[in-house]
This record gives sequence, C-alpha cells and structure tokens, in this order.
Amino acid sequence: MDQEDEEVFEIVDFTSASEWEVFTSRMEEILFSWQLSLKDKEEETTVFLGLNGEWKSSSEDISFAGHPFILTHYWVEESAEKGKRHESVVEKKGCQVFESLMDKSHDFPFNKCHSLAKFYGLTDFVIMSPAGNEMLTSEDRINLLLSSVTIAVNNVQSRVPVFVQLHSKSQQLYQGTFESKNLRTDFQMVHLKRIPPTCKHLSGLIELFKEKIGNSSINPVECSVCLTYSLCDIRNAGWDNWPQQPPDFESKGGVVGNATLSQLGFGAIKDPIKEILVSAVWNNNLNEDVVVDSEVYTDLVPIEAPLWIVRLVLNDKVPSLLIKSLCSFLDLCGAKESTEQLLGKNYTVLQSPDSPEYERALGALTKERTGYGILSSKRLPFGSKKAQTGGPIPENMLVNLLNFLFPDAEGDLEIQTHPYPEEFQSDCSASLDIKWKESFSAFKTSPVDSLVWRLATTAVYTMTHLNGIEGVAHWWHEIVLELRYRWEHGYAIPGLKTGMPDLNYCRLYQKLQMLNCCIEHKKVSTSGPPVELADEDEFYDAEETLESIEETPPKERHSAWNQPQGRKERTKMKLLRSGETLYIPVTQALLPMTEDMIEEQSEMMEQLGDNAEGSELRARILSASLLSDMESFKAANPGAQIEDFVRWHSPRDWIEEEVVTSDGCKIEGRLSGRMQTPGNLWQEMWRTAKPVVAWRQKRLFDDTKEAEKILHTFSALRPAQIASLLLPTIIHASVNRLLEELPSTTQLPDAISNCQAAISKIVQIARHSPLELQQYEDLLPTLQTVEVHLSQFNALRRKMISYENWEGVDDFVTRLLIDNYVSLPGGSHTPAGIALLRALEGLNKKDDASTLPPPVKKEFVLRAMAHRPGNGSTSSCQKMFCSIDEDSIRLAGAWTQDILFY
Repeated sequence: MDQEDEEVFEIVDFTSASEWEVFTSRMEEILFSWQLSLKDKEEETTVFLGLNGEWKSSSEDISFAGHPFILTHYWVEESAEKGKRHESVVEKKGCQVFESLMDKSHDFPFNKCHSLAKFYGLTDFVIMSPAGNEMLTSEDRINLLLSSVTIAVNNVQSRVPVFVQLHSKSQQLYQGTFESKNLRTDFQMVHLKRIPPTCKHLSGLIELFKEKIGNSSINPVECSVCLTYSLCDIRNAGWDNWPQQPPDFESKGGVVGNATLSQLGFGAIKDPIKEILVSAVWNNNLNEDVVVDSEVYTDLVPIEAPLWIVRLVLNDKVPSLLIKSLCSFLDLCGAKESTEQLLGKNYTVLQSPDSPEYERALGALTKERTGYGILSSKRLPFGSKKAQTGGPIPENMLVNLLNFLFPDAEGDLEIQTHPYPEEFQSDCSASLDIKWKESFSAFKTSPVDSLVWRLATTAVYTMTHLNGIEGVAHWWHEIVLELRYRWEHGYAIPGLKTGMPDLNYCRLYQKLQMLNCCIEHKKVSTSGPPVELADEDEFYDAEETLESIEETPPKERHSAWNQPQGRKERTKMKLLRSGETLYIPVTQALLPMTEDMIEEQSEMMEQLGDNAEGSELRARILSASLLSDMESFKAANPGAQIEDFVRWHSPRDWIEEEVVTSDGCKIEGRLSGRMQTPGNLWQEMWRTAKPVVAWRQKRLFDDTKEAEKILHTFSALRPAQIASLLLPTIIHASVNRLLEELPSTTQLPDAISNCQAAISKIVQIARHSPLELQQYEDLLPTLQTVEVHLSQFNALRRKMISYENWEGVDDFVTRLLIDNYVSLPGGSHTPAGIALLRALEGLNKKDDASTLPPPVKKEFVLRAMAHRPGNGSTSSCQKMFCSIDEDSIRLAGAWTQDILFY
C-alpha cells in the first residue's frame, strides 16, 4: 500500500500551464490592453502619418523563467500644428505596416525618432527587451522568445509588429515578426564591422537583395539613396571661423579673454558646433534600370541630387565665458576673508580715524597736486608699502581701471577715453527693442553705463582676469581712496544722476548719490552765504503812490537789531499786520535720505512707543525741518505772524472767505481748524522759533558726518560684501549683454523665452533684503542656456557667411538651430547649397578641386513587390535598409511571404 501511495503522489499534472505558456499568455494580455488586436474587426484602416510627429511610449513588465523583460509600445502622434501643415491626415483601407514599409516619404528621417522607424519607416511597433543590463546572446533563448512572439502575434492578430532586442542595447539589433491575414513579415538585421566588397556600392546591394528574395517573380527594384558628408573640419583659414574673435593682447596687457571693462565676457570657450552634416538624397523615380553605382562608375553625383538635407551636431556641455565669470563672482560672494587678511595692514589703515597713520594719510591727501585723485600721479598715493612693492593689480592696469571709472580725472570731456553719457535715461542699452526696455524698467539696480554699472563690470573683470579675490580687494581699496579724495577736495563723483538719492535704484547707487549730496552741500556751505535781495533791489507795484513809499524809508522800517536777512524771492503777498511784502526765505536744503536711513528712522520711531510722550517726541523729531523754515521765515520777514507763515508754507491750511460788511464785500482769511486746536504743534513751534537766518542755524544735514560714515562703511567692507552689493547690477548687466547679442533680424524662441523668464525672476529677487545667493544661483542655468544658444547662432552664422553670404542666411541658421535639420529642395543650386558646396570643396584633399571628399556615410533603401515563396503566392512588399559607415555596415530587411499559397 505504501508503495502505491508513493506512486500516486509522484504523478505530474501535464495539463497545467508551463512557464513558457504563461509568458505567452501574459504577452497577449498586454497587447490586448493596448488595443493592438484586430480580432472582431472587419478591415484595418491605414492612417498615413509622418515620422516628424510626437513619439510616445508605454511600458509593461513581464518575466520568463525568472528573467525580467520590458514590453514597450512606441507610436507617433501627429500634433495639431503639424497636422495643419500637412493639410489633413489621409485614411484608407489596408494594412498600416505594409503601407509604411513601402512609403518613400519615410526614408531617411532626420528628426529624432526610434532606430526602427529609421530602418523600416514604421510608425507603430512593440519591442521586448531584457530589463536592466542583461543581454540576449544565446541563440536558444532568442529562438524561444521569437517563437513566443510569433504565437502571441498570431493569436491576438496584432496590427503592429513585435520585435525582440538582441545583444547590447548600444548595437540596436532587433528581430521581429508581423502577420496580416495570409502574409507574414520577418524582420531581420545584421551588423558587421567589416564591409564586404560587394556591399560597398548600390549594384552589389541590389544583387544581394534579389538573392535574398529568391527566384520568384519580382518587379524592378526601387531605390532611395542618401550620401552624407561631414563638415567637422570646417575650422580652417584664420580667426573668421573661430567661435569668437581672439583678444587683442596688447590692449589687454596680456590678459586672455574677450571681456572688456565696459562689457562682460560672452561666448563659448570652445566651438559649440561639432559638425555640419550635408546629405544628398535621391528618393523619387529611381530604380535599378535608370541608375548605376559601382566601383568604376556612378550616377550618384551629390551636386545633381534633387534634395539636400543639412543637419547640425552640437557639442555637449560647452563652457561659456559669461557663466564662468558669474560662477566665480558668486563664489566671491561667499568668501570670508577681509581686505587686511588678503593684502595686509597697509591697505586698511584708513578704516579707523584713531590709526597713527590716519593723520599722515590725510596730510598726503591735502598736498598740492596738478590733478586730483590716484590718477594724477604715476606713483600710487600715500607713500605706502603698496606703492613700493606693488599690489595684486599691475599699476598700469590699475590706472586703466580708475580712468574708466572716473574719466573726469583725465581732463576735459573732449580728451576723456570713456566719458559718461550726458543723461541716464534708460535701464538697458539703447540698441535694444522697446519691449525689453519696458521689462527692464522694474529693475532695482542702476542705470546702464552709470558708475555702479561700471563698478559691476570692472569687478567681474578684476575677479576673472586680475588675481581673483586679492585683485578685487585691491581694486576696491583704490576706489575708496579716490572717493575720499573727492570728498576732501570737493570734486563731484561722475556717473550718477544729480539730486537726492533715488530709491528706485540699488543701495550702493543711493550711497554714492548721498556722497555726492555731501560734496555739493559742503561746497555750498564753504562758499559763504547766498546772495540775497538788497534794499536797493526792492521794487514796488505801479499802483503804490510816491507818498506812501516815502512815508517809510527802507532803512527805517525795522530796528537795527531786527533787520531782514536771508531773503530769496519776493512774492505778491503782503504781511497781514504790517502790510509789507512777504519774502520767500533762504532755507536749509531738504534732508537727503537713502533707503537704509529711512529704515533706521522707522525703527527708531517705533522704539519711541505709542504713549503721549513718545508721540510728542516723534512729532518734534519729524518737525525739525519745520522749525528751521519758521526761523528762516521770521529772519526774512520781521514782524510776521504764524498766519503769514501758513499762507506760504501750507496754503491749504489758510481758508479765505467772502464777508459782507457795511463797506461792501471783502475777502477775509483764517487758519484751518487743525491749526487752531489747543496744543497745536505749529503754534507751539512758532512761539519758540527765533529769527535766525538759514546759514546760522544748526545744520539739519551734517554732510561731514554722513560722508565719513559712508566712507568708513566702504573701507570696512570685505570683498564678499562688495560683491553682494554689486550682484544685482551684475545680473542685470548679464541679461543686457545677452540681449545685445540676440539677433534682431531673427527669432530664437528658446533664447527669447529664457530671457523673459530671467528678467521676471531678477525683478523679484533684486528687491529682496538681505540678498539670497541661492536665488541668483538658480538663475545661472537659464542664462547659460541663452548664452549657449546665442553662441551656437553666432558660430554657425560665421561659418556660413565665410563661404557665401546671402540674404536669408539668418533664417537658415535659425531654422537649423531650432529643428536641427533643414531641407534644401534644389540641393547645391540654392544659396545655402552653394555655401555648403564651397565648404565641401574646401575640405577635399585631392588636387582636383571639383571633386568632393568621400562621404562619411552611405544609406540605401531597396524595395520591391515580389511573389514569395512561389510564383503563385500573393505579391507582397520586400524591403532592405543598408547603412555603410567608414568601418561598419548594417543591413535591416523586412521579408514578406505568403503562408497560405505557396
């Protein structure tokens, strides 16, 4: 019994599905889920799509015997725009696969598509490939998978072919199958590193094609040919074909790079164009009866080809000058070293007024010179160690830098090398389109070609070409010395808008404007009191009688201790009490304030609190200018009342009304309600105000204090802090530089959209305080994309016009950059074709200049209708693709046979 029981348990159920059957069934389920089955469909509809649409894919995981595979469906969809360009999508009854195999418009697609689309012209197919890094190299495994695929395709009646990927993925080797009714197509491929002699020309390939088809009845073999030539050696004969013009070493003091003091560097460091491929194509009305291509003779002359296709191959990750400079400058913003650590104490003695060398330095500043500033002497100032041993920046280069920043030190405007513009009206270059000017108006940086703009460009130049961070520290130290000399001697700082600090610009620009205000205020205060109206300058209205004038002689109207002073301008108003003319007084100038000063004042006001005492103190602080105006008004108008002051200073608080009296109607005035309230600040300040002329009052604006505060702050800045102050302007200058390079005659969509995105981002981050470096670093990829695109345009355009310049060269270059290929119907007889033909002839290394160099690739497509396997079989399509490189050949065949009628 035990033996019988054991025998029963050893019985195997052969009716259960094997792994191979499960694998095949799973494949069928996936094909059904993708709606690739033609079961229960009366007839297949063929949709004629090009290969230039949008390629899409969908994948599913599948395994067999523990080995994972990926089943991927690829198909192309015609976009709406391309559908319009092709007028309409044509539909008809028939097999989609066979129509695609025979469609000549699918030969040699030059856009990015799957390799199977290039080999066979297919627009819809499925690929089974090993997952991960596994490869199918065993012949048994390959045959097993192909048998599964054949069964699945037959069972589901798939409308697309299914391929199996063989060997390594880089080889792009496939085998596949497809069935439609009584026809089956086998897709086979071979890749050889050694080219058989008979396969080097079209005649030998036609013989091979016919031999593969067999002895069956065959129509004439139709051919399509593509011969590709490479212009990778186009860089010859001088700098005209270089990616950018080489620098003038003499003018740059031996410094390498194309950046100038007024412009940031721009352009690719190496040629962004790897090669230009020119393909001569024959794909219409060409068969074995009308063309000969053998080892001894050929009809395939590229010059006579009806169609040329130009393709562009770009170098990846091309380094560019602008982004390289910006990256180094952003690194500078994160540096921790101080100027003293970088250059020594001799460069920081002016940071503290208590320094023993401070007095000696000021003494050196006050010495008589022929000019002014550091530029007035060939030797550096102060007799410091720096002047003896030299700093990081060579002396001649330092003079060039400071001459560029302060051109007025060279002399009159006529002899200045780099004068500032007379007016700063624009926030971008005048050559740019109006739409860009509107975008730049929101930038909180500085006007183009202002002092801060030049500081930004020279800072980048110094960081990139003049010893890095040490050079920046030396450069800034000399600038602070120049600013101090100008403050001490009353020379205005050039390159700035006049007037009060403009809060629409960056803080560094505001600080320099404030320093200019200090210099101007100092010049006014040291020049003595302003010229005021003398008694003899007074004049009277015509209606005043001579007697009324003689009644009060000018010298006797006021007492000796109450004579009017500080009169600036005579008005038509009269003082209410005395009836004398009301004069506008000379007042102290309005207090200039920068953005950070306003913030400090706001914080101080908040700290005073909300109680009555704090409110009163806050009002008195804010009314210091009002008290000064009251004292000046009393000095200019002895005997004036507060009503007189209000009529001049705040006319809206003086209310005039028409009053009816016994003598008739007359106009009477009174103070407004807020001026008459008890404890009104104006009333109290008027009672305490004394008649003091403006130049004898306590100064509202202490120019010395503010100037020294700014200069001390400047001298104490670390190089990283200087870089942070200039960074918004540098980014502004970078975008402006890119837009200057943007061709006005053509449209590069990517470059334009990226510039717009960068401008929008800069407008946001330039107003942030404190500065966030990460936001600026996030901008670099966008700016780099623009710079690379523009460099590609400039390099390609320079190459083309060096051989032939024609009217549409910019449009040709733009189309080539956007689409990566351009069709030239007419071939060498088009303007672009003429230029490319000359380039190809220039590469010919033979003595005969009329002969072109050998092609780097030959591609052939052979197709025919044939009865396979016998003459009684249905006529079916046969196709073979052949690609011949310099050292390899690829053959891809689609062989169709009748499986019902032999």
